[in-house]
Amino acid sequence: MWTFGPLGIATPLALLGLLALPVIWLIIRALPPAPSTQMFPPAALLARVAQTEETPAKAPIWLVWFRMILLALLVTGFSGPVLNPVTQPDPRPLLIVLDDGWTSAPAWAEISKEAARSAEAARGPVRIVMTASTQGKETTLEALSPKAAAARILAAQPQPLLPDPNKARDQINAAVRTAPNTPDRGLTSGQRIVWFSDGISHAGSQELAKALSTLGPVKLRTPSVGAVAISRVMTMADGYRLTLVAAPAAAASSRLEAINSKGQVLRQSSQARSPVGADFALESVVMGDVAALRVGDVRAAGGVFLLDAFDRRVRAGLITERRDDQPLLSDAHYLESALKPYADLTRSSLDRLVDSRLDVLILPDAGDLSPPDQARLTSFVEDGGLLIRTAGPKILASPDNPLLPSPLLGEARTVRGAMSWDDGGKIAAFEPNSPFAGLIVANDARVNQVVVAAPTNRGDTGAQASKTDIGLEIWARLVDGTPLVSARRFGKGMIVLFHTTAGPAWSDVAFSGLQVEMFRRVLARAASSAIPANIVTGTSPLKPVLVLDGYGNFRTPEPGMRAIRPENVAGLRPSLTQPPGIYEGGGARWILQAAAPDVRLPPLANLPGVTRAARADPQPRELAPIFFGIGMILVLIDLVLSLLLAGKLNLYLRDMFRRLSGLVPKPPPVTPLILIATLVMFTSLPQSGWAQTSQSNPATGPGDVSLAYVKTGDAALDGRTQRGLEGLSRALRERTSVATGPVIGLDPARDDLALYPIVFWTLGETVSDTRPEVAQALDRYMKTGGVLFVDTRGAGRTPAAARQVTRAALRGIEAPPLAQVPEGHVLTKAFYILQRFPGRYPDAKLWVETEASAAASANDGVSPLILGDGDWVAAWSRAPRPPQPRFDGRPTSNDEWAVRVGINIVLYALTGNYKADQVHMPALLQRMGTRPGKKP
Repeated sequence: MWTFGPLGIATPLALLGLLALPVIWLIIRALPPAPSTQMFPPAALLARVAQTEETPAKAPIWLVWFRMILLALLVTGFSGPVLNPVTQPDPRPLLIVLDDGWTSAPAWAEISKEAARSAEAARGPVRIVMTASTQGKETTLEALSPKAAAARILAAQPQPLLPDPNKARDQINAAVRTAPNTPDRGLTSGQRIVWFSDGISHAGSQELAKALSTLGPVKLRTPSVGAVAISRVMTMADGYRLTLVAAPAAAASSRLEAINSKGQVLRQSSQARSPVGADFALESVVMGDVAALRVGDVRAAGGVFLLDAFDRRVRAGLITERRDDQPLLSDAHYLESALKPYADLTRSSLDRLVDSRLDVLILPDAGDLSPPDQARLTSFVEDGGLLIRTAGPKILASPDNPLLPSPLLGEARTVRGAMSWDDGGKIAAFEPNSPFAGLIVANDARVNQVVVAAPTNRGDTGAQASKTDIGLEIWARLVDGTPLVSARRFGKGMIVLFHTTAGPAWSDVAFSGLQVEMFRRVLARAASSAIPANIVTGTSPLKPVLVLDGYGNFRTPEPGMRAIRPENVAGLRPSLTQPPGIYEGGGARWILQAAAPDVRLPPLANLPGVTRAARADPQPRELAPIFFGIGMILVLIDLVLSLLLAGKLNLYLRDMFRRLSGLVPKPPPVTPLILIATLVMFTSLPQSGWAQTSQSNPATGPGDVSLAYVKTGDAALDGRTQRGLEGLSRALRERTSVATGPVIGLDPARDDLALYPIVFWTLGETVSDTRPEVAQALDRYMKTGGVLFVDTRGAGRTPAAARQVTRAALRGIEAPPLAQVPEGHVLTKAFYILQRFPGRYPDAKLWVETEASAAASANDGVSPLILGDGDWVAAWSRAPRPPQPRFDGRPTSNDEWAVRVGINIVLYALTGNYKADQVHMPALLQRMGTRPGKKP
């Protein structure tokens, strides 16, 4: 190989072709260009033709130089030019050390490509040590070929753990000890070592550097982008305060994102790091839906903080009719002081609070409730609300009230007085299965009086026994066994009773921090239905249900991942078999964060025997494709110039113009088409011979929206639904900006419906009840923001038969009140402007949630259920391609009308009530031919 600075020639003998350039010069110079063709005019006009140009006898000098350059480029390309050639290959074995923890995730593409290039350029065996992937694994340092090592590095992904240099050092030492017993003499001295570090000093980094330096010179490479971790999150009244810990190469500011349980970004904000933390302001309504906070611009597992129930702002209401004249003697005052820092607390009357659709209602000592108030509270709890009650003198007026965990005796019991023993009124240690497990009971937290549950008569059976015993939970007791806090499930909700007052009348607990923590644990029960709560109860193992990868993305657990024992949760750190994520078991849920509260990311100091490399070593790069590409482009240019000098290009262009004008019926010349095809072929050059990255199929990319349907078990009906949705997907791709993926058939009892914004359900001909597990899954899907489109196909049946099929299918699903789509509804203008909704049947009807119900729902005015009878899937399967509108823009077929209905339905599910905004009114009126302020 010949080298000229950074340029090398792999095949020098090919340059001998340059010696032929002078001979080619003489040949080109001697041969004149083709004679110019001149159209012969009539004889009468021949005298008027003035010949100002003559065909030269020799080729122009500039054309000769142009062709010399062209030939020189092609000859140079055949010689195999290489940028940054390896003149003296290093035959020493190569040892690559990779920090593959989440701290390397932001720069992993840069690190892995550079490490792969280093491995591919090696001339000897290559061994790879990964400081995070070796944890908990007995792996040997296998000698790989350069290509195999490069492939293994490119296939590796960052782990959701911190690197462990000590484990890597132990692996290296073990390989050194077993070196004499291996055929290739294993890991010995004389290695060439490259350490691709994350730039962070971990425990054991110094020891690993010493072990590496005994094997050979070590070159250290650090990334240009650093990770940012979220170590702590504090809930504030108007958002969250995050403690950010940054790596040395991290940017000065970070983009924070609040995401929900579906991974959708609810809010984002750019924040500069501060010693006191970064404040992320959020509205209270948004905070109720936040499932995790993450650093969005540098994705890493440590930059994701999973929120538990303590981090969620619960919307609570304190039922009081008026303000207190003496607040220090009022239970409501102490309840408000205890709950306000951890909940969005509203203090008002019962009727106003129930209408506000809150998560929790707190009812201080209250006696008999009026029948309307009793009914409102009962409905609130049965629908899933949490009712917290505190005792006092008034509650004894109605000891048999059904809104209590159990009936009470008519008198309070005094457990501490002047003649009581030392432990009188003392609170016992909380049991492991109690929500208060782990709280420390202060010695001065004493109770004076409590209300006592009525004892069960031994002769009671049936309903009476069930009412008093079955389902009753005791969360806290006094040391003598007297219940202090009891609870019972009531419908979908729960009733919790504190058997003493919230103020100082019957108890000293209000003056200790214990009451605040107990109420906080109870509030967490209301939040844990949507967000896991780190309250471990019982002894059941906690199995992983959702874990994080190195980039902070959610994924399903792998078979080899182990459960967590409840007794081991304290101080547990993530590992390969127990990665960060959400664990569940025995009715409890636990969150294991990737970044510990005390995580530190200090810069890596100078290490003994280690040389820092400011930039990567230049790697060889073949330049032949570039030379060939430029040479072929010049060949095409030379061809065009030759035609121009011969006067033939004008003839081709004129002939083509006349053909396009309809004057010449013969086919167009072949030469221009060949020129265009050749130009397109040779200008599509690869960027590099070694750095080609694979790209995902755009039809199945992560940003696609897949239409899904409920499998009915009827193969013919499911096949028709599949074909119909495929036709609708095709129409969405062709007419809108929605990138649709493949159509998915779902079994709601097993598949996760939350991944799909809209699910289609086509009902069959027979009357059959929906399976309970399917009904529960569909009901939960609609209540969590999904849109269910039910096509009853009832327009083709008798009204009575259609009602029977629909009622049987929706049995077990809590459907909202429905009404026929009103005029001006978003469905009439989501994409196309529609006045009716024809499907297979032109008189089809469509029903959505009533306006009053939608306004009161938490689904932002979007109907969770759309019911229709038009058999739209049959029309969608015949979707016209392309659509053929009439001259006035209206469809020419009923199938085209059905496709427009389907597009409006999908866009309504994706965009919600966006088109209901009045700012779009002028544009819509103009499209309908009406100007604002002018009558149509």
